[in-house]
Amino acid sequence: MRVLFFALEDDRWGPARLPAPLAARGLAVAALCGARNPLAATRFLARHFSLPSARSSRAMARALQRAASAWQPDLLIGADEQAVALLHALVRGRHQLDAPTEALLTRSLGDPTQHRALLFKHETSALAETLGVRVPPGDVATTAAEAEAIAARIGYPVYVKPGFGWSGRGIARCAGPAELRSSIPTPPRLARLRSLARRVLQRDWYPTEAAFGVQRAIAGAPAMFGAVAWHGEMLAGFAGLPIQTDGANGPSTVLRIEQHAEMEQMSRRMIRGLGAHGFIGFDFMIEHGTDAAYLLECNPRPIQTGHLGARIGIDLCASLAAALRSSAPPAVRQVEAKTVSLFPQEWFRDPASIYLQTPALVDIPWDDPGLLSLMVGRFPARFAFCNTNAECKTAQTFNAQNSAMHAR
Repeated sequence: MRVLFFALEDDRWGPARLPAPLAARGLAVAALCGARNPLAATRFLARHFSLPSARSSRAMARALQRAASAWQPDLLIGADEQAVALLHALVRGRHQLDAPTEALLTRSLGDPTQHRALLFKHETSALAETLGVRVPPGDVATTAAEAEAIAARIGYPVYVKPGFGWSGRGIARCAGPAELRSSIPTPPRLARLRSLARRVLQRDWYPTEAAFGVQRAIAGAPAMFGAVAWHGEMLAGFAGLPIQTDGANGPSTVLRIEQHAEMEQMSRRMIRGLGAHGFIGFDFMIEHGTDAAYLLECNPRPIQTGHLGARIGIDLCASLAAALRSSAPPAVRQVEAKTVSLFPQEWFRDPASIYLQTPALVDIPWDDPGLLSLMVGRFPARFAFCNTNAECKTAQTFNAQNSAMHAR
């Protein structure tokens, strides 16, 4: 069985860690991505297809069609939000594809009637409410006046969230009206002008949603749930409770991986309502005092912890491989909770971080020298953090492996 990753963003490390466990489960993995994308560097990739320099939907459609024809994948995986948005546009018929590629998109991207709810935060929340999934109080606005009226009704502090975004981009916490007004996303008139420009450049696949969300801030701790789905049913999933993040609204860099019954139940319900297919993740807030989970948004692509499941007994890649083969799902072992320092994310955040110097698991891809070289190459002067930890037992061992890697 064959899998094809499609990636547009070169700063995502999570998808590049998936070819190794997928290959270990007997799947052949290829990627359509840029030369600087981490996916192109992993040794577990069977084939790399290059992206065109132009980001027009027509050029991307041709590149996808060529890659699909050459690789004949059984499943296509959008590795980031922009890639998913482009694939959704192709499903809507923006450019005509040949029958095999169209069939690949149809069987890989889930229920097309729910694509907007997968991508747009306010539509995710609206669907969640209809499914009985708890979300923070809030509403949708298109102007500052509407946003102020919503905030006055639900109470400050609030979060202003653009309709489409990722990794906390564009999200602002507002304590009062002045901060709210300064945080309003692109005005509708400017959004329309940008939409027109993208249409001229054939980049109208990129979402330019004028509507944005205003949600009451929930006092609590952020959390996530990563899963793999098959035609609207959750095959497997596990929770992550961040210990350290890259900025106030940024992605996790250190987290505790474990089970969480309520987040699992909510994620299962959302996957069914979305008709989701493939890797998917959800962001939550766990309220202080009540421990109630509030769904914040959906990530319709692999999250950065997807490759770690086998270490706690919930192997997302094994579950996906079994579903592709129509075979029995893997047995779930006793879950062993672990604290994980994501590499290179925590290293980029703080090369002197205590989480890189303790027995906590540091997730370094020693068995993937090409990918590790790319990680090191982004910040070569920093690669000297380790004294004692589980995967880098002594400074001498670390430096020896580092020197050998650069010698190659």
